[in-house]
Amino acid sequence: MRGTIGKRATIAIAALATAVAGTVGSVAAVRARVSAPQSSAATATAPTATVASLRDCVPVTATTQRAAAVLPGHVESWNLGGHAVLVYVPGAYAALATTRFPVVYFLHGSPGTAQDWISGGGMPSMLDGMIAAAQLPPVIAVFPDDQGVTADDSWWGDTALGDTVESWLVDTLVPGVDGRYRTLGARYRGIAGLSAGGFGAVNISLQHPGLFSWVASYSGVFTAPADLFGAAAAANSPQLTAAALPAAQRTPLFLGQGAADWEFGPDTTRFVATVQALGWAPLHTEVVPGPHGWQAWTVEARDSLTWLGTLWTPSC
Repeated sequence: MRGTIGKRATIAIAALATAVAGTVGSVAAVRARVSAPQSSAATATAPTATVASLRDCVPVTATTQRAAAVLPGHVESWNLGGHAVLVYVPGAYAALATTRFPVVYFLHGSPGTAQDWISGGGMPSMLDGMIAAAQLPPVIAVFPDDQGVTADDSWWGDTALGDTVESWLVDTLVPGVDGRYRTLGARYRGIAGLSAGGFGAVNISLQHPGLFSWVASYSGVFTAPADLFGAAAAANSPQLTAAALPAAQRTPLFLGQGAADWEFGPDTTRFVATVQALGWAPLHTEVVPGPHGWQAWTVEARDSLTWLGTLWTPSC
């Protein structure tokens, strides 16, 4: 993931600055074409006769339902719109048959696949352990494949090369997951990513306010590659577009980086300064040991989910 991003990630902010004037309008145009997220997950996930009995809250991880929380989860595999999708389903999902669950989407780097989160990040074991330890409520974790039109993937965007991965994620994947599983909708829907996936997570959240309620970037990049996005690079660069998002629409934001990530760490450092200057809150930032790789990403993922556990506190 390091070498292929390197040349693209060095796009200078100064080179994009001339397009800032048009950025707000471009972002607004993108947002305008996206339908508002559902106000209630119940409308899309179960037959009418069942909806009334489903609990619209974060499942507890203690007391009478503690036994359900410590059950190990499993990973399911399916295909949606030509994209492979892996889904971690917590053990509590089957045990608590009338309960809805939070969802977190994890975007891989470039190049990469959904399987990276399983083989490289060990996410199922991490989630099992955190849920069992009550550090995180039982969550459904979704690991989609980017599968862009180039070998280097699309950076999770709708690109000038013909990719429509952003539209697929927003218009097909999210409704597909809500329709397949008992979820809590946008109120408890998060998105995270590593490297180019960190770029994708933050960019998509800014392009579609209200779709996610928590965002995390692990050693991400915040300027769009011009060779992928073309004239829309500025409108897809969080370094430039974050200021256009009204404060009322900001979500909790986690930004992490490796201390030895000399190639991409400066991009995160710069973006941290940008959102801090905007007064972004809640905001959690950290620098952990390691270069641009799993040594850092695993720690960042665990720390971000620990923070998420304090935000999505059990309520039923």
